[in-house]
Amino acid sequence: MPDASQEQPNASSPIKTRLRSAKRVGRPRIETGDPATLSEDRRTQVRRAQKTYRLKKEAVFRQTLARVSDLEEKLRTLSDQVASTCEAATEARLQLSHPDIYARLTQIRGVLTEQDVSPGLACQTDPTLVGATPESDVSSAAPCQMLGYNFDQSERSREIQQVPPDPPWRRQHSLPRPISIRGHTYSFQEGRFARRLQRYCLEHAFNLFIDPRSNPQHVYRVFRLVPCIQDKAKMQPRFEQLLRGGADSPLEVPALPFYGVGGAGTHYPDKDELGTPIHPKNMRMPRRVLGILPSSGSGDESTPVGHRARLLEIYGLGGQWFDSRDVEGYLKQHGVDLQRSSLFPTVRIAKESSRRMRSDYGSYALDVEKFLWRLAHGFVILGRAPGFRMVDVNAAFHALSPKQRIMATLQDQIAVKPLGPDRFISLLSPTRMGDLADWVYGGNLLAIAISAAYATTNPGHHLYSLTGHFVRPASPSLKLICQVERIRDTRIFQTRHLRVFQEGPTGDQLCLLATADYHIDETQEMVNYSARQHCAPVATAAAATSKIQESGLYKYINRFMEVETLPANDRKAQGDITGIISAERFRLQTPLGSESAQLAALAFYMDRGLAYIPANHAGRSLLDASACATLEFALRVMTHRVDVGKWLVSEQQTCAAGGARAVSEGRVFDDGGRLVAVMTQTTILRPKSGERAKV
Repeated sequence: MPDASQEQPNASSPIKTRLRSAKRVGRPRIETGDPATLSEDRRTQVRRAQKTYRLKKEAVFRQTLARVSDLEEKLRTLSDQVASTCEAATEARLQLSHPDIYARLTQIRGVLTEQDVSPGLACQTDPTLVGATPESDVSSAAPCQMLGYNFDQSERSREIQQVPPDPPWRRQHSLPRPISIRGHTYSFQEGRFARRLQRYCLEHAFNLFIDPRSNPQHVYRVFRLVPCIQDKAKMQPRFEQLLRGGADSPLEVPALPFYGVGGAGTHYPDKDELGTPIHPKNMRMPRRVLGILPSSGSGDESTPVGHRARLLEIYGLGGQWFDSRDVEGYLKQHGVDLQRSSLFPTVRIAKESSRRMRSDYGSYALDVEKFLWRLAHGFVILGRAPGFRMVDVNAAFHALSPKQRIMATLQDQIAVKPLGPDRFISLLSPTRMGDLADWVYGGNLLAIAISAAYATTNPGHHLYSLTGHFVRPASPSLKLICQVERIRDTRIFQTRHLRVFQEGPTGDQLCLLATADYHIDETQEMVNYSARQHCAPVATAAAATSKIQESGLYKYINRFMEVETLPANDRKAQGDITGIISAERFRLQTPLGSESAQLAALAFYMDRGLAYIPANHAGRSLLDASACATLEFALRVMTHRVDVGKWLVSEQQTCAAGGARAVSEGRVFDDGGRLVAVMTQTTILRPKSGERAKV
């Protein structure tokens, strides 16, 4: 009989073998005497190499985590700095003086805000996956395939299946809130675009009004100027009554006030049979609803215009505003044909062609539904009717335009952006005047110079003089660069020296040298008077038909302005060429908000045709001249309070000519007949060989 002590090791040997085999790491030992078998030193070397590789991977991973943490911290710091800069820019009213810079700053802030929100969204998990482990996912099937390799997890899956799963009633399923879709609209049944836009916005506002899940911020934005929203029980039936009206029923309550902030309702008003503008009735400023009361209590007139503008800017209502009729007029002046199709109207645009005498036009269909949907996300009910920021209308229109055919507005054409210390570059390439010239329109250079100079002056200083010389023609294919030199900076006056040039393949090409002078508003004045216009008043003058001898002379700049010829003095029969005065009234199609943009646009217009007046008044055609260009100029601004979006009157006449040079003068008057600005130019007017001067 064998000893028990001898049998015990045999009984436990399988268990020890299993335990010993479970602790082994690396390759299994090969029981063979083959010389190819790895030696113990080689095995140690392989293990060390594997350990080194593993440690390197862990070190790289830790370094990556540290770098990510450092970048996140830098992003948070940068986001805070940009946010504080945006707040400082708002307090300094940068959106009025430099709207392009302010828009880019706001865009950067939005990008940084998205970066801050993204990590939090990425960490959110589905509640149905809470408590799940990677092992449970792997154990769903015994043989599974991952990355092209087959793994058998049958033994491990049996161990995991010993844990009882949660009962079905303990599992929580969180259904996401459905994405809101656009509601039904009956706006397409309206015959006029202005009514369609107004009904579309009223329907959107009504959905916000009755939906308890509406975002409070959106409700506040839309109804902040409607005090009766506090009494919902009384307001809802009247709201429904407006929406249930027919095609001839009004979409607003005339008894309620219309808050004409930012000139809403006055940019493109309807006109009666006599041509008189029809402005919204009961129009006023939102004083009581915002808590803005005049100091003397006598009405809006007692509060200075600048003070009201600052208060509206603080309340988020600054800048230029449109009503529904203004939006309709804006689209018409930008080539949208709203008479044919109400769903997809045709937009006709002029395309610049390389051929001088060719008029080339293109067109595309505007998606009105998307255009209305974009405007519905930023409108405000101005008392009784919706209002829209001009920048929102402009952005919505260009967002739906083909990228290669986006029409540049005048605001973009004369805007600049910083390129360095006191160095600015035009936002767009300069434009030509028409088919008769291959070089840049001189008014574009003047506007860029004024915009750049204003970017370096202190608030409260206003342009009163711009004098200088055109050095050489500029190319329309290169952007304009303006270098500003600060000559004088005092409490009362500021002077800037401007050099406008282009960077070409052969180096910098100087195009313009100018000096801009700025002056503050004086509190007292000794005298106050103004020259009067020679043409008949605008209200009584019948519009004449413009006779342009040279086809396509103003082809590329006419899209920025409306011009109507007026009758004026003509003493040519007595041989007095200097007594001939060409008169017209004009307004620029794109309303401009800031003072710098207004005066830059005024200079843009005043250069129009002034160099051609001497030849035209003498009965000569520009085709008879071998050279006709401005040599030097002097712009005198009498008042900085000008709105080029309203009708102004322009008069041009020649003063003297001789020696292949001529002096001309252009004047601009406001609707009250008061002088706004004067521009004097000396031009080169050289005839072709064999031509004689005409006296």
